[in-house]
Amino acid sequence: MENYHTYNTQDFLDDLNFVRFAKNPDQEEFGYWHKWRAGNPPNAKAYDEALAYLQALMGITRIRPDLGFTESLFRDIERGIVDNRKKRRNHIIRIWASLAGAAALALFVTAAWYYQSMIVIQTGSGALQTVILPDSSTVQLNANSSVAYRRAWNWLSKREVHTTGEALLTVRHLNKDTTAIRQEERFTAYTGELAVEVLGTKFNLKNRDNKVTVSLLEGRIALRNVKQGGAPRILAPGDIVMAGDQGFRNVLSDNRTVQQTVAWTQKTLTGENLSIADLINEFRYVYGKEIIVNDTALLNRKIDGRISLNSPESIVYTIANILQANIRTEKDTIYLDPK
Repeated sequence: MENYHTYNTQDFLDDLNFVRFAKNPDQEEFGYWHKWRAGNPPNAKAYDEALAYLQALMGITRIRPDLGFTESLFRDIERGIVDNRKKRRNHIIRIWASLAGAAALALFVTAAWYYQSMIVIQTGSGALQTVILPDSSTVQLNANSSVAYRRAWNWLSKREVHTTGEALLTVRHLNKDTTAIRQEERFTAYTGELAVEVLGTKFNLKNRDNKVTVSLLEGRIALRNVKQGGAPRILAPGDIVMAGDQGFRNVLSDNRTVQQTVAWTQKTLTGENLSIADLINEFRYVYGKEIIVNDTALLNRKIDGRISLNSPESIVYTIANILQANIRTEKDTIYLDPK
């Protein structure tokens, strides 16, 4: 349990074993938590705060109203959290305050925040990061990208993430019976106006310049536009689809090319007939800087092979050598002038 010595209060709240211990502190299988705390760890204060918070949150029912009122009250609370309607929330708060008093009201507000707040992980220029979700699914983020998910993931009956930029998702497979899929077994990834619904699979989401491209490496996914509606689009491994105002457009269906779409996870750009314009755009996505080529006809020049994205300097020198150009830098803009 050495890693628990580094936990803060939020880490304890996000630890599923700790939550189970808070629910059932007297069960023998959780006895190690008592022994660990008895050793006066350096972060004992964080442990005590997290345990007090969870016990208070779980102890709200000690008010013991009649069964009919309890069921009605929690139906109202659930609707208030989901719909986030101010009128309903104020109505719930008035009911709760009149019966439970100021202490219970504070607990309710805290619980509502916990259920609705998001954990957001954002990468900077040139940085890659792998995020492990509470269900052990993983999200690999490209530079200048993000993923967000509910803080109360372990308490909710659905798995949802929201991404920006580019991300490679590997989703943990939960369902045992594909003919009877439960709500908590579904996984949905949102980016822009697109929702990707999956069970267990591996796919790449790229949302750059208001263009969303989905590349499926493994499994099966369904795409739907949350704004326009319509029938979902089913993808098979090897499919690359672009989502736009006119619906979904096939880019191609090729397993080899799909694998190349995730070369960014190794900080490389791989492809056949890759244009200089594509390489410059990728540089802008990854490092947040502009490369200007005065002779725009050169942007259509094609190259094949693997380009390293490890440093901005190597990319600039690569392009300059291909175009036989001089490099001139002004602030965050790089100009490639003809020699």
